[in-house]
Amino acid sequence: MTSAIAIRDSGLTWSTDYEPVTNDSQKIQDAKLQKRNYLKGSAADWFPTVEAALGNIQNDCSSGNWDGYGALPVKDQTIQLAKSVAETLFVILPRGTPVPDLMPEADGEICLSWSISSDFLFSLSIGAHHKINFAGQFGRKGGVHGWLPMDATNRGDFKETLQEMAHHIDRLYVTANGSRTP
Repeated sequence: MTSAIAIRDSGLTWSTDYEPVTNDSQKIQDAKLQKRNYLKGSAADWFPTVEAALGNIQNDCSSGNWDGYGALPVKDQTIQLAKSVAETLFVILPRGTPVPDLMPEADGEICLSWSISSDFLFSLSIGAHHKINFAGQFGRKGGVHGWLPMDATNRGDFKETLQEMAHHIDRLYVTANGSRTP
């Protein structure tokens, strides 16, 4: 059900049960959410940092043996998928979520990782194999690991998979009383 709930700041905000009817309305909704999170010059402005890191990975790791130990090349398809994942997470995650570390992996994948300490971390690994591998530790609250299929051509399924990843990332920054850490 589509419903506008208020005019606030510079535009309409949509209820959380908003389900876009068309791909164009999904793109408009995503653009609004990204604009909400894009606070130029602030700590929440991390997407340009991710784009720059992916550019460096593309330049430095596109040939085999980029690490001197036989690493597989990071393919352009993997770079683009990692960019789509980061862009979607940027839209989904709450303001103030820190920028992830991006690292090329010897198997040709790219790792996005958030960590507070050795007991509080979450990483996801993206490759051209249409799945996302993930692992996280949440202190005394345990951990999680696994993989999920990821189809970037199906925007709904793609976003649903990343909603689950965002939930795990957000767990790192929620304190015992339910407030968020900086």
